[in-house]
Amino acid sequence: MNGFLNLLKPPGMTSHDVVDAVRKQLPGVKVGHGGTLDPGAAGVLPLLLGKVTKLAPYILEYPKVYRTELCLGISTDTADSYGNITGRGHPPILGQGELESFITSFIGEIEQIPPMYSAVKSKGRKLYEYARKGQEVERLPRRVKIYYINVISYFPPEKIMLEIKCSSGTYVRSLCEDIGKVIGCGGHMSFLVRTASGSFELSETQSLEELAGLARAGRAETVLLPADFPFRGDKQLFLSEDLLKRLFNGTNLSLGQILQVESAGLSDPVDGQIMAVYTTEGEFAALTRWKVVDNKFLLKLEKIWKQ
Repeated sequence: MNGFLNLLKPPGMTSHDVVDAVRKQLPGVKVGHGGTLDPGAAGVLPLLLGKVTKLAPYILEYPKVYRTELCLGISTDTADSYGNITGRGHPPILGQGELESFITSFIGEIEQIPPMYSAVKSKGRKLYEYARKGQEVERLPRRVKIYYINVISYFPPEKIMLEIKCSSGTYVRSLCEDIGKVIGCGGHMSFLVRTASGSFELSETQSLEELAGLARAGRAETVLLPADFPFRGDKQLFLSEDLLKRLFNGTNLSLGQILQVESAGLSDPVDGQIMAVYTTEGEFAALTRWKVVDNKFLLKLEKIWKQ
């Protein structure tokens, strides 16, 4: 059994708990996940089954979309509603312009310091292990990208519902905490659901209960998505047998070489972008990546799929 499973993670379970539950439903199948969600959060959790687990590092690169509620006036040690209260403030009633000015200051590339209650490691130990002992260690800031933050609703003065599209590795609870600090009253994340992870959408998820029913009926494979699903773009790149052979032998292909035999299916290359390539018959062959070398675009092999 090989493929992607678009699973609906329920609140109260870790991502590893979900993986263990699916392993029990599908004995003997290798299962991994494509990006953790906090235990209290719900939403899209892509799972990788069988040979597809080899592709895990690549689906982590895609942006995520979240719905979150920011609760102003209360700060916690975990930056969410599960932590201990560390401060209280008086949230102001904000006009639309004021609210948007505070929020838009976080759009673009920003630096985040990983929260102490996180699985990031320091000196071989996870940060939450230090935090549980009341210890705080130095953390290096990480650069993340916020594509947009939309205000869905505002219930003054405390509650703001936001939709956020961000790069992988972004801590939404830290973002909520930082917005509260900028407003001047503190704040924390009181609710979180991931509505999209790359191509995986909330509306197309399967619950654990639905999967269990399909597994009992021997039909679990019917909801699996193909190995190239996360990497399909608006256009697909089809390569001749000769170009694929050169690629598989470790030769980087120049954009010019590819355009000699393929143009209609080629989107404008972007440095660092993952590109799925196919045989001329439409069979998924490999994952590649565009790289700029000496001001020229080269296509570099990342992972062979078609043997």
